[in-house]
Amino acid sequence: MENYKAVIRSKESGSTKFLLSKGMVPGVVYGKESKALSIAFENKVLDKLMHAGGFYSKIIIIDVDGKSEKVLPKALQYHPVTDKLIHFDFLRVQDDTKVTVEVPVEYLNEEVCPGLKQGGVLNLVRRSVELSCNANNIPEKLQYDLIESEIGDSIKISNIELPEGVNPTITDRDFVVSTLVPPTIEVEEEKPEEEGVEGEEGAEGVEGAEGVEGAEGEGKEEKSQDKDKKEEPSEKKSK
Repeated sequence: MENYKAVIRSKESGSTKFLLSKGMVPGVVYGKESKALSIAFENKVLDKLMHAGGFYSKIIIIDVDGKSEKVLPKALQYHPVTDKLIHFDFLRVQDDTKVTVEVPVEYLNEEVCPGLKQGGVLNLVRRSVELSCNANNIPEKLQYDLIESEIGDSIKISNIELPEGVNPTITDRDFVVSTLVPPTIEVEEEKPEEEGVEGEEGAEGVEGAEGVEGAEGEGKEEKSQDKDKKEEPSEKKSK
C-alpha cells in the first residue's frame, strides 16, 4: 500500500488561505484515543485518491514527519461558492478498529440479464450499502449477478454475499437494494373538449328564453288593459 506524505499544520506553515493558495488542503486526523492532529495534504494527491473510486471505504497510509498512520477518509468540506475542496477529516484506524463505511454495489451480466433484455429497467434503490466491519476487512465493492433476474424481481441485502465479519448497519429488516421493473410507457393525456362555445350558446339560449317570456308577459298585460277599456262603456250604460 502506497504512503502519502502530509505535513503538520502550524502557525509557521501559514493560514488556511495561504495553504490553499499553495495547492495544499488543511485537515485533521483524529481517533484511536489520541490527540487530534492538524495536517495539510497536497490537493492533487487528494484529487487523485477521490477519483480512484471507493474513497470513503479505502484505508490510506499517510506519512507525517516520518511516522506512518493508517487513516480512513470520513468527511470533505467544499467552499460554498467555488466548490473548491477546503478541508478534510481522517479517522485513525488499526486493523481491528471497527468502522462504518459506505460500499458501492456493482451488477454483473447486465447485457445478458433476461429481464433487461425484455425491456425492464434496473431501479437502484441504494447505490451503496452502509456496512460495519474491521478496518482490515473493508470490501472494495459488493456484487450481484443479474444473469437469472427477471422483471418483477427484488434484490435484497440477503441476496448479496457479504465477506465474513462484514454486516449491514441496518439489522431490523431485509431491505431492498434494487428492483427490476417493467418498462415505463408514457400515455398521452386526452385533451379536454372545448366547452366554451357550448357554454356561450347555452347562456344565449337562456337569455333568449327570458326574452320570449318577457315579451309574452308584456303581450298579456296589453290585452288585459284593452279588455278593461272595452268594459268601461257598458258600466256607464247601466247607470
